[in-house]
Amino acid sequence: MIRLGLDRVRRALAFLGHPEEAFGSVLVAGTNGKGSVSALVESAARAADLRTGLFTSPHLVDVRERVRVGGVKIPLKDWRRLSLEIEDLSRRRRLALTEFERQTLLAFAWFAACRVDLAVVEVGLGGRLDAANTLPLPEVGVIASIGHDHKEWLGSALHDVYFEKRGIARSGAPLVQSVPPALRREGDRDYLKRDVSAWTLGREIQAHHRGTNWARRRQRLDVSLPGADYRGLEIGLLGGHQVQNAALALAACHHLRRRGWPLTEAAIRDGFASAAWPGRFQVVPGVRGRPDAILDGAHNLEAVRALSTAYRASPWGRGPTTLVFGCLKDKNAAAMAQILGPFAARVFLAPLPTPRARSTSELRRFWRGRDVREEPSAAEAVARALAGRETVLVAGSLYLVGEAMKVLGVKP
Repeated sequence: MIRLGLDRVRRALAFLGHPEEAFGSVLVAGTNGKGSVSALVESAARAADLRTGLFTSPHLVDVRERVRVGGVKIPLKDWRRLSLEIEDLSRRRRLALTEFERQTLLAFAWFAACRVDLAVVEVGLGGRLDAANTLPLPEVGVIASIGHDHKEWLGSALHDVYFEKRGIARSGAPLVQSVPPALRREGDRDYLKRDVSAWTLGREIQAHHRGTNWARRRQRLDVSLPGADYRGLEIGLLGGHQVQNAALALAACHHLRRRGWPLTEAAIRDGFASAAWPGRFQVVPGVRGRPDAILDGAHNLEAVRALSTAYRASPWGRGPTTLVFGCLKDKNAAAMAQILGPFAARVFLAPLPTPRARSTSELRRFWRGRDVREEPSAAEAVARALAGRETVLVAGSLYLVGEAMKVLGVKP
């Protein structure tokens, strides 16, 4: 259940003794890319010997992936203990907290208990009214992208989405953002009124892709910022869209340096080179006759377009591909099928383990003229696809990627 609003969480934080005030934070919003940006910033901060927290959503296999300290997910006993405490608080105080609100509170409480220096916190939905926006003044805010998703909650027009996401911007905290050129003037006017200092990708932030080494699964890029240039950065996240995400993450790290955080250039480089974000163009090499598999949680039109561009540019996009696909009811499945269809020789349609999923019978009509098979479970769809010789591409939902990881024996 989704119920946007800050009052319930603010009241709960007061009852918990305001754990959100115990650590510095970077707050990351965006339609796509916010998880990758968060992973890069947290990895750089950890490489600088800071005690880091990371709160992201959704998870792939284990819900505890959402809450990490020093790169390690919260222990099961502590997850259960804090979950019970917050559920009890919600019941006693009649707060009616949603599941995501409870998880946000749990993350803040765990970060405070672990004496985290800096927490990178990913917004769940939108920004202005999201539970994560109850943080006090962040060190830096990030808007990773603006796109069409969650129209029921954020509106159908891009300027409506941007209004909600830039609700994380605060006077006194620098903001870095990626927004379409048509929305920049609107944002500039708003930020001027609210005394927000914003850097925009393509304007103050310039990124140059220097190339991809597909064999090593690495990319190199240069980033220019006002008064600083970072050349030859290396990341292990694949696809041109990840170059844009890395540029935003670099700008956020640069702001942290300017604000006195001990992120040296060497730490940033080391952190970016070692950062991983599973389920986003993740290559699982084939073994014992099994084909290579590419796992990508692309679940809206902008993400699927980015995946298609990256896949076509990759070595795997030059040969026949078997696609495993499933998505939720609120996604534009017809358009997603049109984008992914041209390089899918075979399609295995997978039901997802959630009542919000589209049925395989409904999805089938979007794949006419293809070799399409409906499978009774996501696990069986992945297993049958892997039984062939063609590269297997799994896309459409992070739920589906999580199921594929289980079949492949890959840990997030």
